[in-house]
Amino acid sequence: MDRGFRAIRVRCHDDLARIEVDKQDKGKLFNEDLLDEISDKLKEFGFKYVTLDLEGYRVGSFNETIGNK
Repeated sequence: MDRGFRAIRVRCHDDLARIEVDKQDKGKLFNEDLLDEISDKLKEFGFKYVTLDLEGYRVGSFNETIGNK
């Protein structure tokens, strides 16, 4: 189902799913029904926690964590 997001990605951090969306689309996520649907689906996949990256989708964001290990 197309929700009209420009870019969306889910990063896996063990049992945490971190959602990144294009900065211009962040407001679209603040719909209670949509948030429940996303959370329920990701928890079906085994995630314990579902979070939204407040900085939004950005190319290379995963590389920011590599230097911290």
